Amino acid sequence: MPHTMRAVLVKWLFIVYLLGSGTLWSTVMLLLYPFISRSARYRLAALWCRALVAVMRGAFGIRCTIEGLEHLPHEPSIILCRHESTWETLAFLALFPRRISFVFKQDLLSIPFFGWVLKGLDMVSLDRGSPRQAHVAVTREAAGRLAKGDMVVIFPEGTRVPHDAPVKLTSGGVRLACATGALIVPVVHNAGKVWPAKGWPTGAGHIRVVVGPTLSPVERSPQELSHQVHDWMQAELHKL
Repeated sequence: MPHTMRAVLVKWLFIVYLLGSGTLWSTVMLLLYPFISRSARYRLAALWCRALVAVMRGAFGIRCTIEGLEHLPHEPSIILCRHESTWETLAFLALFPRRISFVFKQDLLSIPFFGWVLKGLDMVSLDRGSPRQAHVAVTREAAGRLAKGDMVVIFPEGTRVPHDAPVKLTSGGVRLACATGALIVPVVHNAGKVWPAKGWPTGAGHIRVVVGPTLSPVERSPQELSHQVHDWMQAELHKL
């Protein structure tokens, strides 16, 4: 079979698996949601994500590794992560040993099955209205998740970007850390090389996730924190 035809076939097989298994598993979770706890709902979602990671590796040749887990603090913290594809929103629940809560666009809640499950996972939704009102609302919700022991994941560039794009951070994640006093954990990866920002996986590959040393908002200005996160991310991306 020609390489191009095989790549197209693999892509469509992956799409069918992702949507089919996601719909089936979402249905199971939604039926169970009224009877199980918040932590049990998360474990169910993480179980599907681990199965997805295993299928990506075994059937499609997409391997992934995570480095630097020793940097994760014991206390709740804020992960500022590069956003390159859909991959990280699916795989992070499988890779991180602690419960994580994504900050996501409120529009996603209206997606059938996926959005309904997302709502039940009690993460942080963002209504992109007035910047001030959005910041106040996200700070309140994120503080609540941190109080429950979650690690809050924010994509500080605001949208998906190609892997080779320069790092351009918005101030929201750093301001949230300063407002809550939570430690910042910078994270980068190279998922965009395998699963583009716009599209589906292009074939086999190795996705590396790198977790950086924590940064404390104590005795640091938001500008200083932002510069430190930016410089670390930019330097590590050059290595991936």
